Amino acid sequence: MTRRRANSRRGVTLLELLVAMVLFSLLSTGVFWALRLGLSTLGRTRDHVADTRRAWGAERALESLLAGLTPTVAEFMLPGTAQVQGAPFFQGDPQAMRFLSRYSLSGGARSAPRMMELAVIPRDDRGGVRLVLNEIPFAGPRGLGLTVAGRSVDPLTNLSFFDFRPIVAGPQTFVLADRLTDCRFWYLDRGPFDQPEVWRPRWPTGVLPRAVRIEMGGQRRLTASIQVSELARP
Repeated sequence: MTRRRANSRRGVTLLELLVAMVLFSLLSTGVFWALRLGLSTLGRTRDHVADTRRAWGAERALESLLAGLTPTVAEFMLPGTAQVQGAPFFQGDPQAMRFLSRYSLSGGARSAPRMMELAVIPRDDRGGVRLVLNEIPFAGPRGLGLTVAGRSVDPLTNLSFFDFRPIVAGPQTFVLADRLTDCRFWYLDRGPFDQPEVWRPRWPTGVLPRAVRIEMGGQRRLTASIQVSELARP
């Protein structure tokens, strides 16, 4: 009789089985969400590190391009005129920059002079902006002059500015920085010796700025001085 009662008490009841299944489900759910959170954090950290490396590489590339800036003259004809004019070639707009440089991303420091086109363009998915670069072989002053569309004068400062044709991205365009919230160019004007230096959002014609500052995303800032070297010739 005692043996039968002992045998009847062995095993697991249905209630105990249900409790065990519920505990196992809760434990599995907790482990799953912990793994998902860990993988999400790892992905964000990896993206942040990759973006930091790209930004660092973009800064080094921009420093080299600006250090190789070479003054030259662009020859052009303004609309409504038949006379060829010449002026120092440099485009300095808030989100576009053109200049001639002896440094190239594709050829390094020993490449032939090339016209550099830096532009801030929107991303296709509307997720911020990107900083891109076009490298165009130097075709002489007339080739540089083809980028000039006209001339305008600021009524407040009476400064003269070139109006340039838009910079277009193509298959050979380099993406220097991506997924930026914003990107702006600033140009240093030291002026006379008794005047404080001024950072201008747009650079007038006639001379080169002393330095260029590029603000990427409001967090990273690159300031590169411009060293005037020999005049470039085709």
